[in-house]
Amino acid sequence: MKNTILLFCLICMAPCLVAAQATESATHNVPSLAVGAEFSIFNPDYYCPSSSPFNCGNGLPLMEGLGVYVDNRWLGNLGSEEEARWLRWNGLGGQQEATYLIGPRFRVYRWHKLGVWPKFLVGIGNITTAGYPGPNTFKGNLFVYVPGASLDYRLSRRLSIRGDYELVKWPGFSVSAAHDNGLSPNGFSFGVACAIFDRREGD
Repeated sequence: MKNTILLFCLICMAPCLVAAQATESATHNVPSLAVGAEFSIFNPDYYCPSSSPFNCGNGLPLMEGLGVYVDNRWLGNLGSEEEARWLRWNGLGGQQEATYLIGPRFRVYRWHKLGVWPKFLVGIGNITTAGYPGPNTFKGNLFVYVPGASLDYRLSRRLSIRGDYELVKWPGFSVSAAHDNGLSPNGFSFGVACAIFDRREGD
């Protein structure tokens, strides 16, 4: 599974090789699109005494995984994001989480090549809880919504890196009295993206 996810991320980044040969845009008003891959580390919330994105508490591990994303910039500071993430590593008792999301993003601050982009995504989450298929466990798909923000930095005309924080809300999750008010994983992702269509440097 680990090799399959990594291969998928590499395939998603393949267009960068083609884009690197593209000619420079002649206008500031064309849409931009970037495809990226990221590494994520999350507090899964389930059985975690702490809600901190930096630790789960009681020595329990944070979950890790890979993801891919597409960032679109439609007009000025307004854009959208599509994202898929698979948290498959370090899950307590075999726990796994995956999310498939889409939603708007808006740049609220820009300094040279650095931009701050809050976002609000919605979509589907798939979870297999620890100990499944034992009692008070769950495996299936649920609605999720995700407030978050990205810090993007352009390394070059085509290449950018980002740090990303997300709070993933699973309002319909309920398997026991200890988890009957939903689930709220949160954590960080670190990614690199390549622009397929873009504006001029610095726009």
